[in-house]
Amino acid sequence: MNLRAYSPTRVLGALRRRGLAYWRKLQYQPGKKQVQKGVVLFDSFNGKVIGDNPLDIFLELQKVRPDLKFYWTIGTKTKAPVGAIGVQFESKQWLELLATAEYLVANTTLPWYFRKTSGQTYLQTWHGTPLKRLVRDIPPGSLTKSYLENMKREAAAWDYLISPSPFCTEVLPRAFGYTGKVLETGYPRNDRLKTHKAADRARIRESLGVTDSKTVLVLYAPTWRDYQRTATGNWQSVSYLEPGMALPNGIQLMFRGHTNTHKTSSFKTSGSTLDVTLYPDVTDLYIAADVLVTDFSSVMFDFSVTGKPIIFLAPDLDRYQAERGFYFDFENQAPGPILNTAEEIVETLGKLPEMAKSYQSAYKHWQVTYNGLEDGGASKRVIGAVWGSHA
Repeated sequence: MNLRAYSPTRVLGALRRRGLAYWRKLQYQPGKKQVQKGVVLFDSFNGKVIGDNPLDIFLELQKVRPDLKFYWTIGTKTKAPVGAIGVQFESKQWLELLATAEYLVANTTLPWYFRKTSGQTYLQTWHGTPLKRLVRDIPPGSLTKSYLENMKREAAAWDYLISPSPFCTEVLPRAFGYTGKVLETGYPRNDRLKTHKAADRARIRESLGVTDSKTVLVLYAPTWRDYQRTATGNWQSVSYLEPGMALPNGIQLMFRGHTNTHKTSSFKTSGSTLDVTLYPDVTDLYIAADVLVTDFSSVMFDFSVTGKPIIFLAPDLDRYQAERGFYFDFENQAPGPILNTAEEIVETLGKLPEMAKSYQSAYKHWQVTYNGLEDGGASKRVIGAVWGSHA
């Protein structure tokens, strides 16, 4: 038995969170007020991020439907994009909007007490192509009954679910138990990976403090682990690279922690290393970077739209695959090498052109399988389906 999982600190924290959740449930009163026509509430990871698919849908919708009124869920460290009103997650105003906005656009689940009312339209974008198994596809006993029940209620409320590929069209509805309309459009968040200009890339890199165009910028973006929690119940920060590690000349490292580990991020920058965990929009980082280092994160699918090299650092591959399970043979399909140590990463970074050439065939097959719809027009297709041809 994992006694740490039942530590007093974690139990007290869970009870406190549950008490606050029930208080918010009392404040949330769906159906009491009329639905507000033309109001759209965007939610990306419950306000922890202003980005992902909801942001690119917003940016395009703002152009074609300026008559709509836009609200964004924000957190303590985020703010709404220009043209929208920020509303603090689970504040009284947010709960009222959740109950009355005509359109809800989210990339993850809404709180367990959410109930869609008549007149509301809920667009679920989700937040990535899955390597690891999700919800109903996870081995029995791994998820709590309450989580599964909440996911069932959540999926039943969706009017639309975005799919970036035929692969996801097959996998996601089954995993979520969703039987509604699937929009196989590509991912809106990847539009800019196809439409950005050289000047955009230069601007982003300069904003990060990278002024030399010859600098090879490495984005390290590991995901979280089901089996790594703190005593208080939060997901532990994950990093198998040291911020001060010696890299080949002309190479600079960026670290991007997962949204689930924001509270426990322990990656301390040193030297030229950049901590971009709280950078507002990860798509900018894909554009700025020259190579990606990741593990099992869905960033691998998005970044591969760029055609730039990918390296995998996954010393716990066997455990992760055994405990979570994969949807396909990752080791044989991966568009880059799967490594175990920081030393191997440094060595591979020193011979990027050779590595990229050796994985060229696997990379192209990967792109055909998972990125075939990524042409820069996903946002327009989504808006046309949800808001109609007049959009």
